[in-house]
Amino acid sequence: MKLNTRHKILIGLAVFSVLGFVVLKTRNKARRVLLLGGLDTRPGDKNISSQVDLIKKGMSKNTQVMGFRYTDAEGLYAELNRNSNATVVLFSAGGSKAEAVARLMLENNEALRHLYILEPYHVGGTTTKSVRKAVELGVPPENVWVGGYAKAGLGVIANATRTPNCSPSHWCALTEVGKIISK
Repeated sequence: MKLNTRHKILIGLAVFSVLGFVVLKTRNKARRVLLLGGLDTRPGDKNISSQVDLIKKGMSKNTQVMGFRYTDAEGLYAELNRNSNATVVLFSAGGSKAEAVARLMLENNEALRHLYILEPYHVGGTTTKSVRKAVELGVPPENVWVGGYAKAGLGVIANATRTPNCSPSHWCALTEVGKIISK
């Protein structure tokens, strides 16, 4: 069966439309946010659901945020491997996994500009070394946010971003970074 010019044009337009739709759908696919939270065991600490709510407070309504307790780094790694199109936020105690997350993101060909480290516990131990190594691997220093004292990251690296003045102190860093991620 021979196709006339009109049929060829119609088929070409149909194929072009489908390809255009696929490209637009892929390009507009929203990034998810994966949060490895901070401590939640002391009086005054917020559980992981509350930490997720705080980050969502700064974001657009339709952004998906998955939270993992600071003890569940393996869950975060599995989710990042399953679908690497995500922005990762490591908050407070979660910052101890900065190097491992940065390496995993690089293995998944994910840009390290999508990794934020918020107010990591900095007293010269494991977390400090992990954050510094993540920055050496390529996490932008401005993606490391620090509070006004060492236990909230102050001094962990040079050229870190100072968490904006907000309340409640420390926890509000989640809402503030949500605003940045949503831009």
